[in-house]
Amino acid sequence: MNNIFKNSILFIILFFGLHGIYAQTDNPVISAIQKEVDRNRTELKMEGMTSPFFISYSIIDRHDYSMSASLGTIGNYSESHQRRGIPVLLVGDYFRNNLNVPARSFPPSPTSLIDNHTGIPITIWGDLDGVYKAAVEQYQSKLAILKQQTQSEEEKNLPDFIQTEPVNMVLQPAKFNFDKAYWENYLRKASEVAKKYPDILTSNISLNARNVMIYTYNTEGSRYAVPSSLYQLILTANTRADDGQELTHHFFEENATFEQMPDLATFIGGCMTMMENLLKLKNAPVVDDAYSGPVLFEGLATERIFRQALFDNNKLVAAPKMVQPMQQGPQGGNDFEMMLHKKVVSRTITVKSITGQEFYKGQRLNGYYPVDDEGIVPDKELALIDNGVLCNMLNGRKPTKKIGQSNGHTRYDIGSNRFRVVPGNILVTSSQTFSKEELYKKLIAAAVEEDLDYAYIVRQYESGINMMYKIYVADGREELVRGATISDGGNLKNFKRILGASDKEQMVSFGNIQTTIILPEAMLFEEMDVIRIPNIEFKKPYIVTKPE
Repeated sequence: MNNIFKNSILFIILFFGLHGIYAQTDNPVISAIQKEVDRNRTELKMEGMTSPFFISYSIIDRHDYSMSASLGTIGNYSESHQRRGIPVLLVGDYFRNNLNVPARSFPPSPTSLIDNHTGIPITIWGDLDGVYKAAVEQYQSKLAILKQQTQSEEEKNLPDFIQTEPVNMVLQPAKFNFDKAYWENYLRKASEVAKKYPDILTSNISLNARNVMIYTYNTEGSRYAVPSSLYQLILTANTRADDGQELTHHFFEENATFEQMPDLATFIGGCMTMMENLLKLKNAPVVDDAYSGPVLFEGLATERIFRQALFDNNKLVAAPKMVQPMQQGPQGGNDFEMMLHKKVVSRTITVKSITGQEFYKGQRLNGYYPVDDEGIVPDKELALIDNGVLCNMLNGRKPTKKIGQSNGHTRYDIGSNRFRVVPGNILVTSSQTFSKEELYKKLIAAAVEEDLDYAYIVRQYESGINMMYKIYVADGREELVRGATISDGGNLKNFKRILGASDKEQMVSFGNIQTTIILPEAMLFEEMDVIRIPNIEFKKPYIVTKPE
C-alpha cells in the first residue's frame, strides 16, 4: 500500500508539474457547489417521483476584454467579469431518464463573484428547483411517447446516459495579465497600416481576450476545475471592385496564451498581405465559365475545405436520436455512423483525435484540455478515420447505437451557453505525400488527362471571398479570378479521390471553443466543380469620393 501511495503522489507531481498547472487541496467554489448539490440530491422530491439520481452543476467564471482600432485610433474598450451557473439534472436512472427529449431552455444564472458568499448556494438552490420540475415533466412525457412508439430491440436496450468513474482534478486558474497599454499601442500601430492602401474603403482591427475557469461537481463524486484562455485578433477590411462587387475579408490570429500571439511586426505583415490580396482580387476578372477537373488547395484553404467537410457540419460527431412524437418532425441523430467500418474518404487519409496531447512536435496545442466538461479524460490518440475507413466518432456520455462510450469531447460553448460535443486537437495525415513542385506537376498532368486548358489552385477559401487561380497547362501561367467558388465543396465525396498531399504540415486553430487541426499544407483533389458564385450583388459607385 505504501508503494502504491508513493507512486500515486509521484504521478500527480509529474503530471501537474509538467503541465505547469498545480492541483489544489480545496477550492471554495467547488466546496460551495458540492454542499448545495448534495443537499438538493436528497431533498428534491415531488409527490409520486423520486429524487434526481444525477446532478451536475458548473460555475463558469470568465473575464472578458475587448478593444478595437481603425486607422490608428482606438474605437472602444470594455472589460467584464461574470459568473454563470449551469445545472444538469436527471431523473429516472442511467438506463432511462429525461435526456434526448425536447427540453425547456434555462439561460445561465448569474451568481456571486465572491467565493464564500451566500449568493452561490442561493443561485444553485433556485436553479435546481426549476430544472428538477422541468425534468420530471420531460421524463413523464418521454415515457408516454415511448409507450406509443415501436422500438427495435437494439433501441430498447440502449441506455440514455453512461455512468463513469469519478475524477478529481481541481486546478488553479491560469495566469492571465491583460496589459491594456500594450494592446492599445499594438492595435493603433497595426490598424494604421491601412492608410497605405487608399482603395481599402473600411478596415478595423479588434482584440478579444478571455480567461475562463469552469468549476464542476457532480453526484458521482467528480470534482474538477479547469482553466482556459483565448486571445483573438481580427482584421476586417473591405473594398469594392469597379463593377460594384463588395469584397470583405477577415484575417484571424487566435491562440490560447499571450506567448503564442504574434509580435507586432509579424501581425502587421499578415495584415498587409491580406489587404494586398484583397486589392488583387478587386482588379481580377470575374470567372466566366464552368469547370470540372483537378483542384489543388494550398495553405489555409486546405484547412477550410477539410473543416467544412468533416467538422462544421458535425459529420464526425455521434448524436443520439430524439424521443418525440413523429408529427413534430425529424428525430435527429447522425446517420453518418452507419458508415462505420466503411470507406468514407481516400485510403491515403488518416484522421486522429489527439485531444489529450498538450504538445505536438514542441508546439502547444490550443485544443488541449485535461478533462472535458462531463468529467472524462480524453485519449492522447483516438483514430477516427484510419486509411480512409471510418472507425470512430467524437462522443459525450449519451451513447448511440454504434458509439457506446464517451471519448471526452463534451465542452462548454461560450457562444451558445451550452455543453456540446466539439473536437479538441485533430491530426490529419496522408500516406501519399509530395513536394510542392511535384504536386504542381501532378495537377497539370491531371488537367492534360481531362483535355483541359487550365486547372485551379485555391489559396483562400472563405464565404464569398476566394483566392482562386487558373493555372494554364501550356505555360504554367497563373491568373487570379474573382467570383468563383467550389460547387458543393463540403461534400465528403470529393475526399474519396485525392491525388496527393503536401509533405509539409500546418497547424491551424479556430473557434470560440478552441480546436486545433494539424494537416498537410496542400491537398490535390482529382475532381471538383468550380462555378460562379450565384447572386453576386453589384452596387452602384459612391457619389462622393472617399475622404482622405
